[in-house]
Amino acid sequence: MLILIMSRPERAEPGAYGETKKPKQFMITDWASEQLDKIAEELKTSRSEVIERLIRCGGLEAARKYETQTGQCKENCS
Repeated sequence: MLILIMSRPERAEPGAYGETKKPKQFMITDWASEQLDKIAEELKTSRSEVIERLIRCGGLEAARKYETQTGQCKENCS
């Protein structure tokens, strides 16, 4: 069995966004966690950096369009 271990930075550069990052805790589904891992691996960065970029690139606006009851976006989420 071959196990490939790829390292990625544990933290973004200090002050990369003009402020210090602090630890936070939140819960997500396994599916969302897997998607987050895929993107972090693709970008060769940390999960927290992916979330930071998502928020800074308008991800919160897309989240407002998502309906949890239907599992669909009310309008184009991208």
